Amino acid sequence: MQNIFLNLQLESNRMPKSNLPTNTIRLDIQIDQNTDVVNLRIAHNLSITMEEVQSTFYLDMINGLSYKIKCEAEPLAFQGELLREIATLREIIDEDDLELSFEPDEELLEKVREKQEADNVLAFKKKLH
Repeated sequence: MQNIFLNLQLESNRMPKSNLPTNTIRLDIQIDQNTDVVNLRIAHNLSITMEEVQSTFYLDMINGLSYKIKCEAEPLAFQGELLREIATLREIIDEDDLELSFEPDEELLEKVREKQEADNVLAFKKKLH
């Protein structure tokens, strides 16, 4: 994995709420590929009728996302790389032309036939009383 060090700048200016549907959180990440500066803008338009516990949860989630992107960009990218590799492997596994077939060796078939032809009756000792 390539090491990329990002200078993240969290912008505090919000997008106009009128552009967001109610109960929407928008995350904009703008990347300057020449300077490796990433500008992160997060806006929300949570309904005023939303329960306080619920709106607090989403505001905390926004703060958590900001932190993760600002401080843990590399681990997030690594997790994304792993998920991409898993998806690639899943596609390979799911391809139809990868069917596994088993053809038993002739010696195994012979042993199975011998076992089937053998006397399968169990002998019980007679009661001596």
